[in-house]
Amino acid sequence: MDIRHPTFAYTILPGHDTITGFNKKWQILLALSLGTMMVPINASITNVSLPTISVFFGVGLATAQWVLISYLITLLGFVLFFSRLGDFYGQERVYLAGLVGFVTTSLLCSLSPSIETLIVFRGLQGLAAAMMISVSMALVRRSFPAPELGRALGIYAVAIAAGLALGPAIGGTISGFMGWRAIFLVNLPVGILDFIFCFRVLKRSQHQKVKWDLPGTILQFAGLFLIVYTLNLVENGDFTLATITGVLAIVTLLGFVYQELRCQNPVLKLDLFKNRTFSAFNLSLHFNYICMYMMFFAVPFYLQKVLHLDSATTGLVLTASPILMMTVSPISGMVADRFGSRLPAFLGSVVSALALLHMTQLTVTSSAWDVFFSLALLGLGAALFQSPTNRTLMSELPSENAGVASGIIATTRNLGMVFAVCYAGLLIHTAIAPDLMQSTELVGQAAQDLTSGLHLVVLFGALLSFVMAFLSLAGLKNKRKTVIKYEKVAVEKTIKVEKRVVGTLSSIVMVMGDHHFK
Repeated sequence: MDIRHPTFAYTILPGHDTITGFNKKWQILLALSLGTMMVPINASITNVSLPTISVFFGVGLATAQWVLISYLITLLGFVLFFSRLGDFYGQERVYLAGLVGFVTTSLLCSLSPSIETLIVFRGLQGLAAAMMISVSMALVRRSFPAPELGRALGIYAVAIAAGLALGPAIGGTISGFMGWRAIFLVNLPVGILDFIFCFRVLKRSQHQKVKWDLPGTILQFAGLFLIVYTLNLVENGDFTLATITGVLAIVTLLGFVYQELRCQNPVLKLDLFKNRTFSAFNLSLHFNYICMYMMFFAVPFYLQKVLHLDSATTGLVLTASPILMMTVSPISGMVADRFGSRLPAFLGSVVSALALLHMTQLTVTSSAWDVFFSLALLGLGAALFQSPTNRTLMSELPSENAGVASGIIATTRNLGMVFAVCYAGLLIHTAIAPDLMQSTELVGQAAQDLTSGLHLVVLFGALLSFVMAFLSLAGLKNKRKTVIKYEKVAVEKTIKVEKRVVGTLSSIVMVMGDHHFK
């Protein structure tokens, strides 16, 4: 239940101790945004360098893409585990431990002697990233009053967008001048600085008894890994083994669902998805990140192999979407705070669909500006959609589930990024032979084939965006009306309580008066 503070015009969300808990809210938001920004940076920093890395180690696209997948799948597979751990052990402690691990594994990635060790160290880096991203939104929610939550989450979305924007730019520039190994070293100064900042502003909560769901965690990770591995086998044309791993994936995920339904302290509370709004918008958020990250994965190959741009220019072109997201997300969050989330979420889905459809007009003779404009329009759609969606998801569930909700949202986001790599790689390989993708530049029919593969990717993304638009209308209540209705009920209850108090005091005064006159 929300509580109205008699002096301050704030609605205090459940789980906040007092209004003084908001004193350092902007410092906390800045500290969390700085660290959280490194997670999407490292999800996108290798995209521009992936063609270079594949040529450097002499491997194909299906192998090189595991540099992305290994990071994303461990990030995805352990987010729910660490969000649960944060509820018991302390979200601040989990975040700080993740920062330390992130800096360490970044150094190891830069020193990788082979593609295999790079994939392993990227997986460990994703594990550390999971510790950070799993609890960050819950910490933001705990630090801000309800009227400012949308704006805070909008700024948090800016940090995510800034990471996606800086990733390609940093990766392209540093890779072009210093080589791909140097792209991971940017995490060291930023991570150390953020650790010092967070250590000073985050107040450590008390320990609680940790209740583990190790079987659920293992089954979840195994199931997701088998799904991704199956898609990778299909991409390589190994359909027999893909059928076997696909069946194992289904069995494993069914085992996970069974474990979560019977477990007393599950890593994933499946009953949360009985909430129609929460379920619909988690699914739409998943689709949105598939659309976005398919572009970050596929477009660099088109820009470098078809349009023959260098890695630095490619990185600058890829900043178009995140720049628009950084600009519009806070505004979109404030609009959701004031008028509700239905309209901006719907418009964002439609704009994203139109942007992706516009990219079907790209040819082998298109310019970098053509791609930049389409990506900018896609960024506008994502900005309109993501802030209202995040606000709704974080405010839809009771406060005791804030950590779990944060973990589910992060899992939804990262699952979309993992599947985006798989889907985009699979669609591209239906149009062009895998061995041709190892060439530095493509011309003639090979360039046309890769462009056709890109068209398949954007058409798939447009279809998902239209589904997002439908989900935004089917699953989302008008949050502004909900808040007004809730406040009306709260006022009515307050009046009833006051009447009872006044009645009790009157009775006491009457009894005392009778006793005095006697």
